[in-house]
Amino acid sequence: MSLRYGILGMLSKWEASGYDIKKEFDEYMSIFWHSHLSQIYPELNKLEKDELISSKLVKQVGKPDKKVYSITDKGRKELMNWLLTPPETLKMKDTFLMQTFFMDNIPAEEVLLKLRMYKKERQQRLEQIKIIMQDRLNSIKERNVMKSRILMSSAVLKRGIEQEMYYLKWCDETIELVEKCKFLWAKEEAARIEHINSQSENKEIQSTASATYTEVEEIFLKYFAGLVEEEK
Repeated sequence: MSLRYGILGMLSKWEASGYDIKKEFDEYMSIFWHSHLSQIYPELNKLEKDELISSKLVKQVGKPDKKVYSITDKGRKELMNWLLTPPETLKMKDTFLMQTFFMDNIPAEEVLLKLRMYKKERQQRLEQIKIIMQDRLNSIKERNVMKSRILMSSAVLKRGIEQEMYYLKWCDETIELVEKCKFLWAKEEAARIEHINSQSENKEIQSTASATYTEVEEIFLKYFAGLVEEEK
């Protein structure tokens, strides 16, 4: 549903083609919303059918005519109603965090590899947003202009930069945590082998491979420093 209002929001200030809208999503709005052309064009058709936007063909020299969309009064009213509606409760979906939750099932070295790869991706994302922000700042200075749309969209870019910086911090701290606690994977693998051997020999063996909280307490509390209170 938010794609609908994202398009209306973009058209609230200027006319745009489907390609222009996709470019805006890729360059600025991807911080909080990803969309493909295969989603944008059907949504544009729905919006036009609902009379929230209108379209016209613009002639181009040496190119096919371009279809350009603009918001209608009805569409502007729809956008205003949405903007004044309380936001929905955030429902987070993060594939990597779900993978991380279950990484006890893969070797510690594989966990570290995935964390480092993820960190690299977030670092690249951070650099991309910084470039976008710098380009925007340069453009604002060059044109010597400031508008409320520029102000608020820049606030979103700031949020995106801070979010990526937090992800990098989390990656560094979690990599350090896993490196210091690799022995947990080793002990659990030893316990698994003991269990298999005990079953094959049809006898019970009291495992000596399990780790204790005491072994990781200092590391664990350092990782969560400032987030949880240590009992006195």
